[in-house]
Amino acid sequence: MSDTVQRVGFTLRRVATAPETVAAFALFVLAWGAGFAGILPIEVWVIDFPALALAFFLDTLAFNEFGIRENSVFYPALAVAMYLEAMLVGAVIRWWRQNHVVGEAGDSSE
Repeated sequence: MSDTVQRVGFTLRRVATAPETVAAFALFVLAWGAGFAGILPIEVWVIDFPALALAFFLDTLAFNEFGIRENSVFYPALAVAMYLEAMLVGAVIRWWRQNHVVGEAGDSSE
């Protein structure tokens, strides 16, 4: 394998297991569950929109192309899509922390 493939794999593993990613995933699941149960208004699902859109797309594709019914694709696809969205959020948080660090005295490091 090339060095680039190994670096990309290492970076993806690091982002997938980062605390920021796990916290973002927990927030997405909590928002979806609270909206589903009626604890919070359903408008809270706006933060889950990319994951919901992908899950609906995959569920529709599974039904139209393969005849799979009864949401057997929707919920697993939603969980995977939420985690992918959380990985993106976690990567942005890690990038922001690395590139916008405030120095010890409170002044910018730039």
